[in-house]
Amino acid sequence: MHMPVEVLRAEILDWWEAERVRIAQTIPERLPSLLYKVDKIIDDMPASALLKRGRFVTKKVEPVVVEWIERLYKELAHELDGSFRSSAKEAEGVETYKNWSYGEMATAGAAIAVSAAPAAGIPFFVTGLTTAGLSAFGLFTVGGGALIPAAVTAAAGSAVLLAVGPAVRANALSKLKSKFKSSIHEGISQRVLDSITYGKSVSLKQVLLNELQGVALKRMEMAS
Repeated sequence: MHMPVEVLRAEILDWWEAERVRIAQTIPERLPSLLYKVDKIIDDMPASALLKRGRFVTKKVEPVVVEWIERLYKELAHELDGSFRSSAKEAEGVETYKNWSYGEMATAGAAIAVSAAPAAGIPFFVTGLTTAGLSAFGLFTVGGGALIPAAVTAAAGSAVLLAVGPAVRANALSKLKSKFKSSIHEGISQRVLDSITYGKSVSLKQVLLNELQGVALKRMEMAS
């Protein structure tokens, strides 16, 4: 026996909200492991690399960041798909979405969100959803400049390191690297956690939330 539409929608909303909370909690919990990896890379960088920070980020830092984001995205997307299947089995029935992938549901839901006549009864969803998928959101446009905010001047005194004694040089280098780490942390956090869109780039968190919203929207439409 099928649930009444109002009850089914309530079930879908409960699922959506629970998964939103899980995404919001999981990503910040995982982020320190990435920052630790990046800090180790910066610790090992030669002083001369501080003069060409953009090149260093592109060659050494960015690949590590991209690999981490890709891996976490795939892991969480897989978990969300499993959660969606489990929820749908209980609420709508196992056959309802057997021909739908999670990604297809997310894309279809995105189309609903930007249509002129969205599904009735769902105006409380956050607006602004446009599409789904990492590549579509430009998540990986994280070149050297993208990871280093414009205001950073971490390497301003790099050239003088060659003209001072070992003790002074070591202390100055440590301070420069500390500033460099802070700037990199800021850029990474934007790409992983921020809800603000930077040009064509959307954070990992927002990609996952947008896809989740798309799936919920499509479920609500099909429940009508």
